[in-house]
Amino acid sequence: MGAERLLSEIVGINSIFPNESRLAAFVERRLKRMGFRVRRDYLTRSRYNLLAERGKGKGSILFYCHLDTVPDYGDWHTNPFRLTAKGDQLYGLGTCDMKGGTAAALCAIDEARGKRIKMLFCVDEENISEGAWHAVTHNKEWFKDVKFAVSCEPGDSRRHTGGSNVITIGRRGRVVISIDIEGLASHGAQPQRGVNAINEASTIVKHLGMFRLLKHGRLGPETIFVRKLESSSTSLSVPDKAHLELDMHLVPPSTRKDAESRAKEFIEMLFRNKHLDSRTKIKVGIKERKTPYIEPYVNHRNNGHIKRIFGIVADDYGKAIPNYGSSVADDNILSTELHVPIVTIGPTGGNEHSENEWVSRKSLKQLVGTYSRIIEEC
Repeated sequence: MGAERLLSEIVGINSIFPNESRLAAFVERRLKRMGFRVRRDYLTRSRYNLLAERGKGKGSILFYCHLDTVPDYGDWHTNPFRLTAKGDQLYGLGTCDMKGGTAAALCAIDEARGKRIKMLFCVDEENISEGAWHAVTHNKEWFKDVKFAVSCEPGDSRRHTGGSNVITIGRRGRVVISIDIEGLASHGAQPQRGVNAINEASTIVKHLGMFRLLKHGRLGPETIFVRKLESSSTSLSVPDKAHLELDMHLVPPSTRKDAESRAKEFIEMLFRNKHLDSRTKIKVGIKERKTPYIEPYVNHRNNGHIKRIFGIVADDYGKAIPNYGSSVADDNILSTELHVPIVTIGPTGGNEHSENEWVSRKSLKQLVGTYSRIIEEC
């Protein structure tokens, strides 16, 4: 089965998180027909990752794909669950992120025999990466023989969204900072007697440009934005409580804890410079969630496996373009938790996380060849 035909079948299976089980079952059947030994890694009774392996040898190549998609946002001009071709563009939900890469990897691996290959298919990448975190923390022995990993989705950046000659070898991380603000209630007829928590939150937002952000030579600068501001007045009173959340994308050497420390320094600076009322109480921390926030990573191009992959891609396309992703993915978890080199190579496409998502038909075909050469020569 060609990659385009397989992609058509995969797109036709709705796998919007957290409902990936139908696609997981489809992929599992295909892997078993290809001679893989497949194990389910259960998160819940009805939700699971797939860990598959085939071949013999001392070290394995790991191919990574995620099973889920985001919802079908927006106003599509085609059926998002039916692959629709318009020239070189194949439209459908998940075609770019990342069902196109999944189809290409399954086709390439189907043709490769004798090599030691592992495949990891995870749920929940588009949410909080619950699948990847579960996989790496509950199956450590399974990953021990992995030499390097290939993630099959496009490595988004300001310049690129995938491409068979675009090799992503680093990504920014992410954390959400939670700020709870406690002002001082007073009668609304005499607001000067109190401290309006909304005003204090607005002051923090107004001065956000003073937040100390790091820069990285490859990943560029860190970014920060306000993702939530909540407060309200009750009765005829000055609001005394507000909640603010700041969303940060991180670059090395920053960590989740480092970002939290800089947020506290930022608030202390606002107090010191008398931008905030001294009567205000502020609590800063990392917003709680079920899985850890994801750390940034950068792999070195002089790693032997990565260097070889750059050589293969340059042979095929004349030039191999190093890329550094602007956002997080499960790739971060595989790199920072398993400590294995990882390259991200996915097809050219566009409109991921939006209406009318598409992938390039030509790029999809090229990608099968790229994956095949990596399997044979690395």
